[in-house]
Amino acid sequence: MALALTLAAGSLGAETLLSGSVGLAFGGRTDDSKICYGGTLTLKGSSPFGFAVDYAYTPDFFGSSRYGNNNLNTLMGNLVLMSPGHLRVYGSAGLGLVKSRVEDVTGLFEVDSNELGLDVGGGLLIFPGDGSLGIHGDLRYFRSLTDPEPDDEFDVDLGSLDFWRGEVGITIRF
Repeated sequence: MALALTLAAGSLGAETLLSGSVGLAFGGRTDDSKICYGGTLTLKGSSPFGFAVDYAYTPDFFGSSRYGNNNLNTLMGNLVLMSPGHLRVYGSAGLGLVKSRVEDVTGLFEVDSNELGLDVGGGLLIFPGDGSLGIHGDLRYFRSLTDPEPDDEFDVDLGSLDFWRGEVGITIRF
């Protein structure tokens, strides 16, 4: 899917940014800072607006002492507002999937949860010279969304899962 989006963006004259990153999830529901890994595919035309798909994986998100195997995955679709040039400041906000998995220490039960979530944040992207290789730093806030009353009505409220993610990484520009 990423390859198809990149080829389509190239034929439309859009800029494609592919970023890999490593960072920390902290605050909120984490018992302390947890390392996370991920990547982002951003498509941006000549306007300052773009669209990004962001994925991150955080092992032992809920802590290894209280729970057995556990992790958190986020997959977000974001609208992006980015300045032009070699030094770019950007803001991003979107919605997506927050998937958590928790297994008890004895391995007898496992709980998987898929929730709607939101993220908001921003960062700095630097392309030294005219090259296609850059570096970025990013800080985002994540929050799960929930249905407060299980009925047939569409209503959304803030969920109990929240955290911050800070990351740094390499970005390739196509």
